[in-house]
Amino acid sequence: MLIDAGLDTGDILQQSEIPIAPEDTAETLGSKLAFMGADLMVETLRGLENGQVRPKPQDHAQATLAPILKKEDGRMDFARSANELFNRLRGFQPWPGAFTAFKGKTLQVHRAKPAQHAVNLTPGQIAINGPHLLVGCGRDKNSASVLELIEIQLEGKRRMTAQEFINGYRPRSGDHLGQ
Repeated sequence: MLIDAGLDTGDILQQSEIPIAPEDTAETLGSKLAFMGADLMVETLRGLENGQVRPKPQDHAQATLAPILKKEDGRMDFARSANELFNRLRGFQPWPGAFTAFKGKTLQVHRAKPAQHAVNLTPGQIAINGPHLLVGCGRDKNSASVLELIEIQLEGKRRMTAQEFINGYRPRSGDHLGQ
């Protein structure tokens, strides 16, 4: 885009889109966008040089402001739906990450996914289902939702799978995260 007096408000020279895969995080998507952007930059400069690229105004009604992230933005609020927490986790990689508390210690959540397990949990309540560590979340389309924690890290400890956490720290169904 061209530069003008506003913040990212100049005319658009060229643009490209890429689908966001379900497994993408801000980190993986950033790498994909860097490669795509480099190619688009070369294409745009060539198009400007030969007169094939013409600036066009942005539709400012479509603009959204992305606020600066703070560490606190990574705190998991289990009143949100599992899908929303999953997408925030993906977007907050590598910083500020996603975290909560377990028995007074910070618990970093590195990988998680919305669960398909049919369990009835209140927001923040955990359930152990074999090797699965499930946590209740807020409503998602008229029903409570559940997030499965896959890879986590307790304060001062190494990164581990949910199964390793269950075996080593013996959380019980009914315990709560966020406290």
